Amino acid sequence: MKRKKILLCILFLCILFSCAKTTTIKAQEEKVTTADISQIFQHKNNNEIVISYILEAEKELIVKTSEDKVIDLDALKNELGEDKIDSNAEQNEFKLKLDKPDGLSFRLLTNNEKPFTLTILKSDSEKIFDYDLNKIENKSNVATQTGDDSNETCWVFSEFLKVSEGPILEHSDGSSTRPLLYFGDYNMAISRASISESYATKGNSRNNSLTAANSAILYSEPNSKILDGPKADGNHIYTSHYGDHQEEDYDASEIINMGISQRGIEDKSKGSPRNFISNNLYNYVIPTDGKGVPGVSGPDILGEAYGLPETPKFYYRTNPQTGLEEQKMVYKQRAFYVPKKNHPNPEITTTIKQSFNDMGRVVTKITFKNTGNYYFTKFVGFSNQDFSLNKDGREITDKNRKRIGNYVPMKTLGKKRGMYIQSGDNQVRHSVYVNNPDGPNAWAARSTAKSYKAYKGFAYNPGLIGLIPLTERYYPWKGGKNRFNPGIFNPPTNFYDKKKDQYKSPYVHSKLFNAFEDLNDRGDTDDSSAAGTRLGMKAINNNKFYSQWDSGLTMRTTMIDLPIGKATTLQYVSQTDVRGTTFNPVIELDLHGTEDDPQLLPTDASALPLTGSWYDYDSTKATMHYSIDSDKDEDYQILFNTDQSSDDAFNGRHHEIENQKINLKNLDKGTHVIRFYMEDAEGNRSPVKTHYIRFIRESTEAPQFIITTPQSNQKSPHDPMDTDLELSGYWTDKDSKEIKEISYTLDNDPTKKVIFKDLKNDKLGAMVDWNLDELSISDCNDFKLHKLTFTITDDKNLTGTEEFYFQHQPGGLKLSAPEEIDLGTVAVTPNGSSLASPKIDAGRVILDDFRQKNSGPVAVSLSMDTFYKLEENTHHDTGVDPDGEDEDEYRLEKESIGHTAYWDKKLVDSHNFIIGETNGKNTSDWQYSTDFTDQILKKLQLSFNSTNGGSMGTYVSHWTWQTVDSIE
Repeated sequence: MKRKKILLCILFLCILFSCAKTTTIKAQEEKVTTADISQIFQHKNNNEIVISYILEAEKELIVKTSEDKVIDLDALKNELGEDKIDSNAEQNEFKLKLDKPDGLSFRLLTNNEKPFTLTILKSDSEKIFDYDLNKIENKSNVATQTGDDSNETCWVFSEFLKVSEGPILEHSDGSSTRPLLYFGDYNMAISRASISESYATKGNSRNNSLTAANSAILYSEPNSKILDGPKADGNHIYTSHYGDHQEEDYDASEIINMGISQRGIEDKSKGSPRNFISNNLYNYVIPTDGKGVPGVSGPDILGEAYGLPETPKFYYRTNPQTGLEEQKMVYKQRAFYVPKKNHPNPEITTTIKQSFNDMGRVVTKITFKNTGNYYFTKFVGFSNQDFSLNKDGREITDKNRKRIGNYVPMKTLGKKRGMYIQSGDNQVRHSVYVNNPDGPNAWAARSTAKSYKAYKGFAYNPGLIGLIPLTERYYPWKGGKNRFNPGIFNPPTNFYDKKKDQYKSPYVHSKLFNAFEDLNDRGDTDDSSAAGTRLGMKAINNNKFYSQWDSGLTMRTTMIDLPIGKATTLQYVSQTDVRGTTFNPVIELDLHGTEDDPQLLPTDASALPLTGSWYDYDSTKATMHYSIDSDKDEDYQILFNTDQSSDDAFNGRHHEIENQKINLKNLDKGTHVIRFYMEDAEGNRSPVKTHYIRFIRESTEAPQFIITTPQSNQKSPHDPMDTDLELSGYWTDKDSKEIKEISYTLDNDPTKKVIFKDLKNDKLGAMVDWNLDELSISDCNDFKLHKLTFTITDDKNLTGTEEFYFQHQPGGLKLSAPEEIDLGTVAVTPNGSSLASPKIDAGRVILDDFRQKNSGPVAVSLSMDTFYKLEENTHHDTGVDPDGEDEDEYRLEKESIGHTAYWDKKLVDSHNFIIGETNGKNTSDWQYSTDFTDQILKKLQLSFNSTNGGSMGTYVSHWTWQTVDSIE
C-alpha cells in the first residue's frame, strides 16, 4: 500500500504542476517567422544547403539568388512537390509553400563553383538573411598574418600536402635518423595528396585529419643510405599516432574492436582520425548545463559552421633562423553560418605551425585568434592526441606478433616536463615536452575522442519533476568507469576487457576522467613525480593497478576572454627516438632562453643553475660539455661526467641533472649564448642545446623601460623583415605607484607618439611585461639607420629612456601570385576551343624587390602544368613526388586536356615564357614593387583541345611563377 500511495502523490503533483503552468499564460505570443542555414555539405558536383525554418504565421518563404541557374530546381521540386514552388526566373527567386505539418527544413542543391548570394525572405519580401556562397577570399601565395608569428614573410601557399625534413643525426655504427613533420596521415603527405582530397568526406568524417600536427622518424640501418628515402632497403618509418602510417591495420579485428562498439570507417587506422585541434566554440551553439565544463566539438564534424566550413589553407617555407622547412595550417570556424539576432556569432581562426628547433625536435605552436566581430568570453582551446607507436605501416609488434605500441603506460618525464610512451620492446619512444613559456595551462595523459563529434560537455535532465535527475558528462570531462559490476561474481562491465586487462576505448579508471573533471582540474600538470612514473596512479592511489587504457593526451589553454583581434597560444615540443644498435644521448635542460626571448638575469648573477635530465640506450658512461659565446669544439669545457647501469641503458632510464652551475663571472652585461651537448663513451653526441641569457638592470627611483626582444644596438641594429615591428620587454619603477605614459619618437622627429598611458604599478620594483604587436615603420622604406627613442614617465615626472636601432638590409626578391586564376567555361573539341582569358578575383602578381640600389632588371616567367580533371578519388601512395621528374608518371591515371598559350596574340611555350620585366632597381627604397597583374589579364590567352572532346568537369593546372635575372 505504501508504494501505491507514493505513486498517487507523484501523479497528483504532476497534475498540479501542469495546471499551474497553463494558468500562467496571460497574453498571446507573437507568431514567429524565421529561417536559418543549419548545415552545409560540400559534394563533388554541388553544395547541399539545409535551410531550417519556423513558420507560425504564413507558411511561405522566398528563396532568391544573385545569379541565375545556381539552384537545382528539379531536386527542389522532387523534395517539396512541383505545386509548392512558384518560380520567377527573371528575378532569380522562388516562392516556396512549406505547409507540411512535420516540416522543419528543406534542402537546396546549389552550384559549387560560381560565387553568388543566397537570400531568404518572408512572404512579404522582408529579408530574413543572406549568405555568400563560393566566395573567393583574398588569397596570395604569402599567408596573411594570423597572430601566430611576427615574421609572416615567405610563406608559400600549396594545395598539396608535403613532408618536411629535419636534420640528420649520425650514429657511430653507421645508422642514422631524420625527423619528419607534416599534417594528417604520413601516407597522404608523402604522396602529395591535395588539401581538397583530405577535406573530402569519409563516412561521417573527413578523409584525412588536416588539424593533426604529426611527425615521424626515418631510421636508416647501418650500410643503408638515409638520403635514399623511406622506400630504400634498410630504411624504416616510425610514427607515433593512431591512424598515421598505419594502413596495414585498417581491417585488423583487434583495432576495430578496441572500443565499446565496433569502429566504423571514420575511426579506422587511416587518415590520423583521432588526432585533432578543438575549442569550445560549440558551447555558443548548445550551451552546457554545467559550470566549468563547456561543450567542445571536433573540427571534422560535417556540415556545421563550428567544424570546418571551408577548406583549410596550407603553407610552407624555409625558416629564416634554422634553414629548415616548416609548415602551417590555417582555418576558420564560427558558431553559425548566418548571424542571429541578439545572439553572438563568434569566429575563431586557428593557425597550427610546425617547425624544427635547433635540436631537431618538432615544435608545434597552435594559435587561436578572435577574427570575428564578437567578444569571445571564456575561450579555451584543446589539442587532442591518440597515441600508437607504428613501424612501416602497422602498430609495432614483438617477436610473437603481439601488438605493443598502443595501450601502453604513459609515463612522466619528471619535474613537470611532460610525458612519454615507449613500445613494449623498448624499440621506440615518443616524448612530449610541455615545460616551455607557451606550454599548455593543463594536460592529462588519459584517453581519446572522436574528431567528428560535438560534445555538449555536461547534460542535466531533471527527470520526473526533478525527483530523479539524470546527468551525463562528455569529452573531455567524461568520467571513468568501474572495471567490474558489483555482486558476488563481479562480472566485468561493458567498459572493460578482462581478457586483455584493459579498458575499452575511450574509458579510464573510475577515479579518473578521460581528460579533466572541469576547467579547474589540471590533470597531470602538477605531477612532480620522478621520471618513469606512470601517470594517473596518484588519483587511483593504487600502485599495484596495471590495467591499461587507450593511450591519449589532451592539452588545453587557459580559459580567458578573447577580445576582437586577440589570440591565445598553446605550444609543445615532441621527439621520437629509435633505439637501433647504437644510440646518441638525449638531454633535456630546464633552460628555454631563445635569441628573441632570452632568460633575464640580475646584473650581479655570478652563476647559472642547471637542471634537467638525460638518457642513453646503449652506453654506461657520458660527459656533459658546454661553451659560452662560441660554437668551436676547442672552446667547449667539461661540466660533469656521469654513468648508469646496463639495465638503465637497456630501458632508457631518465637521470636527473642536479646541483650543476655555469660560471658567469667576468661576462659583460649584454646578451650571451650558452651551448651544451652530451657525449657517451662510444663517441655518440647529442644534438647541441642552445640557451640565451641577458643581464638586466636593477629597478631605481626613476622608471626604466627595457626592450628585450628583438636584440638591437647601434653597432648591430635589428634588420626588420616587414613594415611593422613587434617589440616586447618590461618596465620597472622602485617607488612610483603609477606610470603616466610611455611614448616614442623616431629619429630627429620631435613628434611624440604615446603607446601606453596610466599604468598601475602594483608591485613596486617588480618587472612588468609589455608587448607591442604592430609598431609601424612603413615610413622608413630605405636602408638608412633609424633610431626609436622610448621615454617612460612616472607620477613624479621622473623619466627613463631606451633606444632601439633598426636598419633594413639589402635582400632578395619576393614574388606573390594569386592562389586561384579562373579561365571560365569553354567548349573543348579535338580541333580546339575558343580563346579563354584569365580572371583574377583576388590577389595580384607582384614582384617585391629588396635588393640594393642599381640592381639589374628582373624578369618573371610562367610555367603551366597540364590541365587535369579534378576528381575525388582515393590517392594512393606511389612514392613519387609530383613536383619532381616523375610527375608525368604520377599524373598518368588522371584525365587531362591539352592547351596552347598565347602572349600578346603570339604563340608561346607554356612550359616557360616571360610575362614581364622590371626596369631594375634605381631607387634607394628598401621595398620596390612591380605589379604584372594588368599585363596578364590583357595579354594572356589559352585555347584547349582533346582527342575525345574531354568529359565535362573542372580542370586544374599548377602554374609556377619564377624570377629570371636576365633575358637572353
